[in-house]
Amino acid sequence: MSAEKGSEKGAFAQYGAVLKRPHVAPLLLVGFLGRLPHSVTAVLVTIHVTQTLHRDYASAGLAAALLTIGIAFGAPWRGRAIDTRGLRRALLPSIIVEGAAWGLAPFVSYEWLLLLLFLAGLYALPVFTIVRQSLSVMMHGDDRRTAFSLDSMSTEMVFIIGPGAAAVVATQLSSGLAMMVVGGLVVLAGIVLMWRNPPTRSSQLPSSGRVQVDELSAPAHPDDAPNVVPVVTGAIPVIKPGGPAPKRFGWVNATVVAMLIMAAGAGMSLSGTEVSVVAFSERTHDGGSGLWWAYGIWSFASLVGGFLYGAQRRRFDPLAIIALMGIALLPVAFAPDMFWLGLLLVPSGFFIAPLMTAASERLTEAVSERHRGEAMGFYGSAMTAGTALGTPLVGVVIDQAGASTAFTALAGVAILTGVGTIGVRALRRRRLG
Repeated sequence: MSAEKGSEKGAFAQYGAVLKRPHVAPLLLVGFLGRLPHSVTAVLVTIHVTQTLHRDYASAGLAAALLTIGIAFGAPWRGRAIDTRGLRRALLPSIIVEGAAWGLAPFVSYEWLLLLLFLAGLYALPVFTIVRQSLSVMMHGDDRRTAFSLDSMSTEMVFIIGPGAAAVVATQLSSGLAMMVVGGLVVLAGIVLMWRNPPTRSSQLPSSGRVQVDELSAPAHPDDAPNVVPVVTGAIPVIKPGGPAPKRFGWVNATVVAMLIMAAGAGMSLSGTEVSVVAFSERTHDGGSGLWWAYGIWSFASLVGGFLYGAQRRRFDPLAIIALMGIALLPVAFAPDMFWLGLLLVPSGFFIAPLMTAASERLTEAVSERHRGEAMGFYGSAMTAGTALGTPLVGVVIDQAGASTAFTALAGVAILTGVGTIGVRALRRRRLG
Protein backbone atom coordinates (compact mmCIF):
# COMPACT_ATOMS: atom_id res chain seq x y z
CA MET A 1 0.00 0.00 0.00
CA SER A 2 2.71 2.42 -0.88
CA ALA A 3 1.71 5.99 -1.42
CA GLU A 4 1.60 7.44 -4.86
CA LYS A 5 4.10 10.03 -6.10
CA GLY A 6 4.11 13.06 -3.86
CA SER A 7 1.65 11.50 -1.47
CA GLU A 8 3.80 12.16 1.62
CA LYS A 9 3.60 15.91 1.11
CA GLY A 10 0.00 15.61 0.00
CA ALA A 11 -0.85 13.54 3.06
CA PHE A 12 -0.16 16.37 5.47
CA ALA A 13 -2.12 18.80 3.32
CA GLN A 14 -5.00 16.33 2.95
CA TYR A 15 -5.21 15.60 6.67
CA GLY A 16 -5.02 19.29 7.45
CA ALA A 17 -7.79 20.10 4.99
CA VAL A 18 -10.06 17.42 6.49
CA LEU A 19 -9.43 18.59 10.06
CA LYS A 20 -10.32 22.16 9.06
CA ARG A 21 -13.75 21.08 7.86
CA PRO A 22 -16.63 22.07 10.18
CA HIS A 23 -17.46 19.54 12.93
CA VAL A 24 -14.63 17.11 12.06
CA ALA A 25 -11.98 17.89 14.71
CA PRO A 26 -14.53 18.21 17.57
CA LEU A 27 -16.19 14.96 16.44
CA LEU A 28 -12.88 13.08 16.48
CA LEU A 29 -12.07 14.49 19.93
CA VAL A 30 -15.40 13.46 21.42
CA GLY A 31 -15.01 10.08 19.69
CA PHE A 32 -11.69 9.66 21.49
CA LEU A 33 -13.34 10.64 24.77
CA GLY A 34 -16.30 8.29 24.22
CA ARG A 35 -14.15 5.31 23.26
CA LEU A 36 -11.77 5.72 26.19
CA PRO A 37 -14.09 4.23 28.88
CA HIS A 38 -15.14 1.36 26.60
CA SER A 39 -11.51 0.43 25.90
CA VAL A 40 -10.84 -0.33 29.57
CA THR A 41 -13.90 -2.38 30.49
CA ALA A 42 -12.41 -5.85 29.93
CA VAL A 43 -9.32 -5.30 32.08
CA LEU A 44 -11.31 -3.32 34.66
CA VAL A 45 -14.00 -5.99 35.08
CA THR A 46 -11.33 -8.68 35.42
CA ILE A 47 -9.46 -6.75 38.12
CA HIS A 48 -12.64 -5.88 40.02
CA VAL A 49 -14.02 -9.42 40.06
CA THR A 50 -10.75 -11.17 40.93
CA GLN A 51 -9.13 -8.65 43.30
CA THR A 52 -12.01 -6.70 44.83
CA LEU A 53 -14.73 -9.37 44.90
CA HIS A 54 -12.13 -12.14 45.39
CA ARG A 55 -13.63 -14.52 42.86
CA ASP A 56 -11.90 -16.74 40.28
CA TYR A 57 -11.05 -15.94 36.67
CA ALA A 58 -13.96 -18.01 35.41
CA SER A 59 -16.30 -15.62 37.23
CA ALA A 60 -14.44 -12.68 35.70
CA GLY A 61 -14.78 -14.26 32.27
CA LEU A 62 -18.53 -14.66 32.74
CA ALA A 63 -18.87 -11.01 33.77
CA ALA A 64 -16.89 -9.82 30.75
CA ALA A 65 -18.89 -12.15 28.49
CA LEU A 66 -22.22 -10.68 29.64
CA LEU A 67 -20.93 -7.19 28.94
CA THR A 68 -19.86 -8.33 25.47
CA ILE A 69 -23.19 -10.04 24.80
CA GLY A 70 -25.00 -6.86 25.81
CA ILE A 71 -22.91 -4.82 23.37
CA ALA A 72 -23.50 -7.32 20.56
CA PHE A 73 -27.27 -7.17 21.02
CA GLY A 74 -27.43 -3.45 21.73
CA ALA A 75 -25.27 -2.02 18.92
CA PRO A 76 -27.75 -2.61 16.03
CA TRP A 77 -30.65 -1.46 18.21
CA ARG A 78 -28.90 1.76 19.23
CA GLY A 79 -27.83 2.34 15.62
CA ARG A 80 -31.39 1.95 14.38
CA ALA A 81 -32.54 4.40 17.06
CA ILE A 82 -30.19 7.00 15.59
CA ASP A 83 -31.64 6.33 12.13
CA THR A 84 -35.27 6.53 13.17
CA ARG A 85 -35.37 8.88 16.17
CA GLY A 86 -32.38 11.16 15.74
CA LEU A 87 -29.10 11.38 17.62
CA ARG A 88 -30.22 13.23 20.75
CA ARG A 89 -33.23 11.03 21.49
CA ALA A 90 -31.15 7.92 20.85
CA LEU A 91 -28.34 9.02 23.16
CA LEU A 92 -30.38 9.95 26.21
CA PRO A 93 -31.21 6.34 27.30
CA SER A 94 -27.56 5.35 26.83
CA ILE A 95 -26.33 8.22 28.99
CA ILE A 96 -28.77 7.41 31.79
CA VAL A 97 -28.58 3.61 31.82
CA GLU A 98 -24.89 3.07 31.07
CA GLY A 99 -23.79 5.90 33.34
CA ALA A 100 -25.94 4.57 36.19
CA ALA A 101 -24.78 0.97 35.64
CA TRP A 102 -21.08 1.85 35.98
CA GLY A 103 -21.81 4.21 38.87
CA LEU A 104 -23.61 1.48 40.83
CA ALA A 105 -21.26 -1.40 39.88
CA PRO A 106 -18.71 -0.83 42.68
CA PHE A 107 -21.37 -1.15 45.39
CA VAL A 108 -23.18 -4.35 44.43
CA SER A 109 -22.61 -8.07 44.80
CA TYR A 110 -21.27 -10.24 42.00
CA GLU A 111 -24.76 -11.40 40.99
CA TRP A 112 -26.07 -7.84 40.65
CA LEU A 113 -22.86 -6.86 38.89
CA LEU A 114 -23.66 -9.36 36.13
CA LEU A 115 -27.02 -7.68 35.51
CA LEU A 116 -25.50 -4.19 35.55
CA LEU A 117 -22.77 -5.18 33.09
CA PHE A 118 -25.30 -6.66 30.68
CA LEU A 119 -27.36 -3.44 30.85
CA ALA A 120 -24.22 -1.33 30.39
CA GLY A 121 -23.43 -3.29 27.23
CA LEU A 122 -27.00 -3.23 25.96
CA TYR A 123 -27.20 0.57 26.29
CA ALA A 124 -23.55 1.26 25.48
CA LEU A 125 -23.00 4.71 24.04
CA PRO A 126 -22.90 4.11 20.23
CA VAL A 127 -19.75 6.16 19.71
CA PHE A 128 -18.37 4.10 16.81
CA THR A 129 -21.67 4.25 14.94
CA ILE A 130 -22.11 8.00 15.45
CA VAL A 131 -18.56 8.96 14.46
CA ARG A 132 -18.42 6.81 11.34
CA GLN A 133 -21.98 7.67 10.30
CA SER A 134 -21.35 11.39 10.70
CA LEU A 135 -18.02 11.27 8.86
CA SER A 136 -19.68 9.38 6.00
CA VAL A 137 -22.18 12.22 5.65
CA MET A 138 -19.71 15.10 5.92
CA MET A 139 -17.00 13.55 3.72
CA HIS A 140 -16.94 12.09 0.24
CA GLY A 141 -14.37 10.41 -1.99
CA ASP A 142 -10.74 10.61 -0.83
CA ASP A 143 -11.68 12.93 2.04
CA ARG A 144 -13.88 10.20 3.52
CA ARG A 145 -10.98 7.74 3.42
CA THR A 146 -8.73 10.29 5.15
CA ALA A 147 -11.36 11.04 7.81
CA PHE A 148 -11.92 7.35 8.52
CA SER A 149 -8.16 6.89 8.81
CA LEU A 150 -7.98 9.71 11.34
CA ASP A 151 -10.70 8.00 13.36
CA SER A 152 -8.89 4.65 13.17
CA MET A 153 -5.66 6.27 14.36
CA SER A 154 -7.56 7.93 17.20
CA THR A 155 -8.91 4.52 18.20
CA GLU A 156 -5.39 3.10 18.30
CA MET A 157 -4.35 5.92 20.63
CA VAL A 158 -7.29 5.04 22.88
CA PHE A 159 -6.11 1.45 23.22
CA ILE A 160 -2.51 2.53 23.82
CA ILE A 161 -3.53 4.81 26.70
CA GLY A 162 -6.75 3.38 28.16
CA PRO A 163 -6.19 -0.20 29.40
CA GLY A 164 -2.83 0.56 31.00
CA ALA A 165 -4.14 3.66 32.77
CA ALA A 166 -7.21 1.77 34.01
CA ALA A 167 -5.07 -1.05 35.35
CA VAL A 168 -2.93 1.44 37.30
CA VAL A 169 -5.96 3.20 38.82
CA ALA A 170 -7.72 -0.09 39.64
CA THR A 171 -4.72 -1.75 41.25
CA GLN A 172 -3.07 1.23 42.94
CA LEU A 173 -6.22 3.07 44.06
CA SER A 174 -9.53 1.24 43.68
CA SER A 175 -11.36 -0.73 41.00
CA GLY A 176 -14.58 0.86 42.27
CA LEU A 177 -13.14 4.33 41.69
CA ALA A 178 -12.07 3.32 38.19
CA MET A 179 -15.61 2.07 37.44
CA MET A 180 -17.11 5.37 38.58
CA VAL A 181 -14.63 7.23 36.35
CA VAL A 182 -15.82 5.07 33.44
CA GLY A 183 -19.42 6.02 34.19
CA GLY A 184 -18.49 9.70 34.45
CA LEU A 185 -16.65 9.64 31.12
CA VAL A 186 -19.63 7.94 29.45
CA VAL A 187 -22.00 10.63 30.73
CA LEU A 188 -19.59 13.42 29.74
CA ALA A 189 -19.07 12.03 26.23
CA GLY A 190 -22.82 11.54 25.76
CA ILE A 191 -23.63 15.08 26.86
CA VAL A 192 -20.96 16.54 24.57
CA LEU A 193 -22.32 14.51 21.65
CA MET A 194 -25.84 15.75 22.35
CA TRP A 195 -24.56 19.32 22.56
CA ARG A 196 -22.53 19.09 19.35
CA ASN A 197 -25.26 17.05 17.61
CA PRO A 198 -23.05 16.02 14.64
CA PRO A 199 -24.96 15.45 11.39
CA THR A 200 -25.92 11.86 10.61
CA ARG A 201 -27.86 12.67 7.41
CA SER A 202 -27.10 14.88 4.43
CA SER A 203 -30.34 16.70 5.19
CA GLN A 204 -28.71 17.97 8.40
CA LEU A 205 -25.78 19.66 6.70
CA PRO A 206 -25.81 23.49 6.83
CA SER A 207 -26.25 23.75 3.06
CA SER A 208 -29.52 21.81 3.14
CA GLY A 209 -31.38 23.91 5.66
CA ARG A 210 -33.17 20.82 7.02
CA VAL A 211 -32.26 19.40 10.40
CA GLN A 212 -35.03 16.94 11.28
CA VAL A 213 -33.99 13.29 11.28
CA ASP A 214 -36.52 10.50 11.11
CA GLU A 215 -37.78 7.93 8.63
CA LEU A 216 -39.02 10.73 6.33
CA SER A 217 -35.62 12.32 5.83
CA ALA A 218 -34.32 13.05 2.37
CA PRO A 219 -32.58 10.16 0.58
CA ALA A 220 -28.91 10.26 -0.23
CA HIS A 221 -28.65 6.89 -1.94
CA PRO A 222 -30.04 5.79 -5.34
CA ASP A 223 -32.02 2.96 -3.76
CA ASP A 224 -34.09 5.49 -1.80
CA ALA A 225 -35.11 7.59 -4.79
CA PRO A 226 -38.20 5.58 -5.90
CA ASN A 227 -39.76 5.92 -2.46
CA VAL A 228 -39.78 9.69 -2.22
CA VAL A 229 -41.38 12.54 -4.13
CA PRO A 230 -40.45 16.22 -3.93
CA VAL A 231 -42.71 18.57 -2.04
CA VAL A 232 -43.40 21.89 -3.75
CA THR A 233 -43.48 23.79 -0.46
CA GLY A 234 -39.82 23.00 0.20
CA ALA A 235 -40.52 20.65 3.10
CA ILE A 236 -38.60 17.44 3.40
CA PRO A 237 -39.59 14.67 0.97
CA VAL A 238 -42.34 12.33 2.09
CA ILE A 239 -42.92 8.66 1.51
CA LYS A 240 -44.91 8.11 -1.64
CA PRO A 241 -48.46 7.12 -0.60
CA GLY A 242 -49.50 3.66 -1.63
CA GLY A 243 -45.94 2.53 -2.30
CA PRO A 244 -44.63 -0.86 -1.25
CA ALA A 245 -43.68 -1.13 2.41
CA PRO A 246 -39.90 -1.22 2.84
CA LYS A 247 -38.42 -4.55 3.86
CA ARG A 248 -37.10 -4.75 7.42
CA PHE A 249 -33.60 -5.68 6.24
CA GLY A 250 -33.90 -4.46 2.68
CA TRP A 251 -30.57 -2.64 3.05
CA VAL A 252 -28.65 -5.90 3.41
CA ASN A 253 -26.81 -6.85 0.22
CA ALA A 254 -23.81 -8.97 -0.76
CA THR A 255 -21.31 -6.24 0.12
CA VAL A 256 -22.85 -5.78 3.57
CA VAL A 257 -22.71 -9.54 4.24
CA ALA A 258 -19.06 -9.65 3.11
CA MET A 259 -18.15 -6.78 5.47
CA LEU A 260 -19.93 -8.46 8.39
CA ILE A 261 -18.04 -11.70 7.75
CA MET A 262 -14.82 -9.72 7.53
CA ALA A 263 -15.60 -7.92 10.81
CA ALA A 264 -16.20 -11.22 12.62
CA GLY A 265 -12.96 -12.68 11.26
CA ALA A 266 -11.03 -9.54 12.19
CA GLY A 267 -12.47 -9.52 15.71
CA MET A 268 -11.53 -13.15 16.21
CA SER A 269 -8.02 -12.72 14.85
CA LEU A 270 -7.19 -9.48 16.70
CA SER A 271 -8.61 -10.48 20.08
CA GLY A 272 -6.98 -13.88 19.80
CA THR A 273 -3.64 -12.25 19.05
CA GLU A 274 -3.95 -10.10 22.18
CA VAL A 275 -4.55 -13.19 24.33
CA SER A 276 -1.72 -15.10 22.63
CA VAL A 277 0.72 -12.26 23.34
CA VAL A 278 -0.15 -12.54 27.05
CA ALA A 279 0.30 -16.32 26.95
CA PHE A 280 3.66 -15.96 25.18
CA SER A 281 4.75 -13.43 27.82
CA GLU A 282 3.91 -15.89 30.61
CA ARG A 283 5.72 -18.72 28.84
CA THR A 284 8.90 -16.65 28.52
CA HIS A 285 8.59 -15.37 32.13
CA ASP A 286 8.76 -11.82 30.83
CA GLY A 287 7.29 -10.28 33.96
CA GLY A 288 4.95 -7.96 32.07
CA SER A 289 7.38 -5.34 30.75
CA GLY A 290 7.42 -6.97 27.34
CA LEU A 291 3.64 -6.64 27.06
CA TRP A 292 3.93 -2.86 26.93
CA TRP A 293 6.59 -3.20 24.25
CA ALA A 294 4.61 -5.70 22.15
CA TYR A 295 1.24 -3.96 22.38
CA GLY A 296 2.81 -0.52 22.00
CA ILE A 297 4.78 -1.25 18.84
CA TRP A 298 1.86 -3.23 17.39
CA SER A 299 -0.47 -0.27 17.90
CA PHE A 300 2.15 2.17 16.60
CA ALA A 301 2.45 0.12 13.41
CA SER A 302 -1.31 0.42 13.01
CA LEU A 303 -1.04 4.19 13.45
CA VAL A 304 1.56 4.39 10.70
CA GLY A 305 -0.48 2.14 8.42
CA GLY A 306 -3.60 4.20 9.02
CA PHE A 307 -1.76 7.44 8.27
CA LEU A 308 -0.34 6.13 4.99
CA TYR A 309 -3.64 4.58 3.95
CA GLY A 310 -5.53 7.80 4.56
CA ALA A 311 -3.21 9.58 2.12
CA GLN A 312 -3.98 7.19 -0.73
CA ARG A 313 -5.88 8.27 -3.82
CA ARG A 314 -7.07 4.76 -4.59
CA ARG A 315 -9.27 2.26 -2.80
CA PHE A 316 -8.29 -1.17 -1.52
CA ASP A 317 -10.48 -4.19 -0.95
CA PRO A 318 -10.82 -4.84 2.82
CA LEU A 319 -11.04 -8.57 2.09
CA ALA A 320 -7.60 -8.43 0.46
CA ILE A 321 -6.27 -6.38 3.39
CA ILE A 322 -7.38 -8.91 6.02
CA ALA A 323 -5.81 -11.73 3.99
CA LEU A 324 -2.53 -9.78 3.86
CA MET A 325 -2.79 -9.13 7.59
CA GLY A 326 -3.06 -12.88 8.16
CA ILE A 327 -0.03 -13.59 5.98
CA ALA A 328 1.94 -10.93 7.86
CA LEU A 329 0.98 -12.56 11.18
CA LEU A 330 2.48 -15.96 10.29
CA PRO A 331 6.13 -15.12 11.18
CA VAL A 332 5.08 -14.19 14.74
CA ALA A 333 4.81 -17.92 15.50
CA PHE A 334 8.62 -18.17 15.22
CA ALA A 335 9.45 -15.40 17.72
CA PRO A 336 12.07 -16.58 20.27
CA ASP A 337 11.36 -13.90 22.89
CA MET A 338 9.20 -10.84 23.61
CA PHE A 339 11.56 -8.41 21.88
CA TRP A 340 11.33 -10.29 18.60
CA LEU A 341 7.64 -10.91 19.12
CA GLY A 342 7.04 -7.15 19.16
CA LEU A 343 9.11 -6.62 16.02
CA LEU A 344 7.37 -9.47 14.19
CA LEU A 345 3.96 -8.04 15.10
CA VAL A 346 4.76 -4.83 13.20
CA PRO A 347 3.89 -6.07 9.67
CA SER A 348 0.49 -7.38 10.74
CA GLY A 349 -0.18 -4.26 12.84
CA PHE A 350 0.46 -2.13 9.76
CA PHE A 351 -2.76 -3.48 8.21
CA ILE A 352 -5.14 -3.02 11.18
CA ALA A 353 -6.14 0.63 10.80
CA PRO A 354 -6.29 0.41 6.98
CA LEU A 355 -8.56 -2.63 7.34
CA MET A 356 -11.01 -0.79 9.59
CA THR A 357 -10.93 2.28 7.35
CA ALA A 358 -11.50 0.34 4.14
CA ALA A 359 -14.33 -1.70 5.66
CA SER A 360 -16.15 1.38 6.95
CA GLU A 361 -15.71 3.10 3.60
CA ARG A 362 -17.09 0.11 1.71
CA LEU A 363 -20.02 -0.29 4.12
CA THR A 364 -21.09 3.35 3.91
CA GLU A 365 -21.06 3.15 0.13
CA ALA A 366 -23.20 0.01 0.13
CA VAL A 367 -25.93 1.26 2.50
CA SER A 368 -28.21 4.26 2.18
CA GLU A 369 -27.95 7.04 4.74
CA ARG A 370 -31.19 6.22 6.49
CA HIS A 371 -29.92 2.72 7.37
CA ARG A 372 -26.24 3.44 8.05
CA GLY A 373 -26.66 3.63 11.81
CA GLU A 374 -28.19 0.18 11.93
CA ALA A 375 -25.60 -1.17 9.46
CA MET A 376 -22.73 0.22 11.54
CA GLY A 377 -24.37 -1.30 14.61
CA PHE A 378 -24.43 -4.75 13.01
CA TYR A 379 -20.84 -4.23 11.87
CA GLY A 380 -19.84 -3.55 15.48
CA SER A 381 -21.85 -6.56 16.66
CA ALA A 382 -20.14 -8.82 14.12
CA MET A 383 -16.72 -7.71 15.36
CA THR A 384 -17.84 -8.11 18.97
CA ALA A 385 -19.14 -11.60 18.23
CA GLY A 386 -15.82 -12.51 16.60
CA THR A 387 -14.00 -11.16 19.64
CA ALA A 388 -16.22 -13.10 22.05
CA LEU A 389 -15.75 -16.30 20.05
CA GLY A 390 -12.05 -15.85 19.39
CA THR A 391 -10.94 -15.38 22.98
CA PRO A 392 -12.11 -18.76 24.40
CA LEU A 393 -11.21 -20.67 21.24
CA VAL A 394 -7.66 -19.37 21.18
CA GLY A 395 -7.45 -20.21 24.88
CA VAL A 396 -8.13 -23.85 24.03
CA VAL A 397 -5.43 -23.80 21.34
CA ILE A 398 -2.95 -22.22 23.76
CA ASP A 399 -3.70 -24.82 26.45
CA GLN A 400 -3.34 -27.70 23.99
CA ALA A 401 -0.51 -26.55 21.72
CA GLY A 402 0.99 -23.29 22.96
CA ALA A 403 1.01 -19.64 21.94
CA SER A 404 3.10 -20.14 18.80
CA THR A 405 0.53 -22.53 17.36
CA ALA A 406 -2.19 -20.09 18.32
CA PHE A 407 -0.54 -17.33 16.25
CA THR A 408 -0.48 -19.66 13.25
CA ALA A 409 -4.16 -20.56 13.74
CA LEU A 410 -5.14 -16.89 14.03
CA ALA A 411 -3.22 -16.06 10.89
CA GLY A 412 -5.18 -18.84 9.19
CA VAL A 413 -8.47 -17.34 10.38
CA ALA A 414 -7.60 -13.96 8.83
CA ILE A 415 -6.40 -15.51 5.57
CA LEU A 416 -9.41 -17.79 5.29
CA THR A 417 -11.79 -14.91 6.02
CA GLY A 418 -10.33 -12.79 3.24
CA VAL A 419 -9.59 -15.41 0.59
CA GLY A 420 -12.72 -17.44 1.29
CA THR A 421 -15.05 -14.44 1.07
CA ILE A 422 -13.32 -13.21 -2.10
CA GLY A 423 -13.84 -16.68 -3.61
CA VAL A 424 -17.53 -16.77 -2.70
CA ARG A 425 -17.98 -13.27 -4.11
CA ALA A 426 -16.30 -14.28 -7.38
CA LEU A 427 -18.55 -17.35 -7.72
CA ARG A 428 -21.63 -15.25 -7.09
CA ARG A 429 -20.62 -12.72 -9.72
CA ARG A 430 -19.98 -15.51 -12.21
CA ARG A 431 -23.42 -16.99 -11.60
CA LEU A 432 -25.04 -13.61 -12.06
CA GLY A 433 -23.32 -13.35 -15.39
